[in-house]
Amino acid sequence: MLNASADYARQCGRVLQIYDAAQLQHCAASEFDGYGDCDVLAIDNLDAIAGNPEWEAFFYQVVNRCRDGEFRFLYALSVKPDELPVRLDDFRSRLQWGLMLQLPSSGDAEIREIMRRRSRLLGIELSSEVIAYLMTHHPRDLSAQMGILRQLDQASLSQQRKITIPLVKTALREGMD
Repeated sequence: MLNASADYARQCGRVLQIYDAAQLQHCAASEFDGYGDCDVLAIDNLDAIAGNPEWEAFFYQVVNRCRDGEFRFLYALSVKPDELPVRLDDFRSRLQWGLMLQLPSSGDAEIREIMRRRSRLLGIELSSEVIAYLMTHHPRDLSAQMGILRQLDQASLSQQRKITIPLVKTALREGMD
């Protein structure tokens, strides 16, 4: 959904910045200030910062600024906001403002098709064999597969190689080290 929003924002001439909270949590919230020049801020895996008071307070303020009309804020969670293990209850309540959509989980066939389409958008070709390998040897949820696809895209670009099963094995092994 966030990727579709990014594509739509791009078509409308809007500046959208998208981040993964699982990666943001490894730095201090005070260091994250580059989003001020965007029309839309999108955060994937926002639940990754739940329980971190610094990040919860930060995103509490982000929602407030969004409500004040400074920009739009989109986020994705793996659970409902009222189920998040947060320390700041005001943060939880802010996440419940606005429109909330619960998307059904994707089945294997849908994940395969999404991977195929997303890889084409990135300008890479994933063979059916590579997709089958990824679905067999790695988590079968869409978020994990999209993260893997980003890793493979980087590995393919840096090594100037087509994405094959040997490249997948090497790139994902190095990513785990």
